[in-house]
Amino acid sequence: MKTLSIKVTNENGLTSRLAAELVAEANKHIARCTMVVDKDDPSQQADLKSIMNVFTLSIPKGGSFDIVIEGADEESAYMAFFHLLESLPL
Repeated sequence: MKTLSIKVTNENGLTSRLAAELVAEANKHIARCTMVVDKDDPSQQADLKSIMNVFTLSIPKGGSFDIVIEGADEESAYMAFFHLLESLPL
């Protein structure tokens, strides 16, 4: 299992365009990718391969979330997300 922690600094929080970029990347991989806002609250977790699930999470500027990656290609998925996050205005 690999985890990336992200702090949202974008004035508009996690926008639909940014969320779509994350979902598109998740769908390139076999590994299960989960967006986690609060690990103790299942309602604050979403399957990152589903844009509708991600839209249920509202992450404002200053908020944070983790991307948890588990599965066969988790290492390559982790690196792909790492590079994508460097280029996104989160």
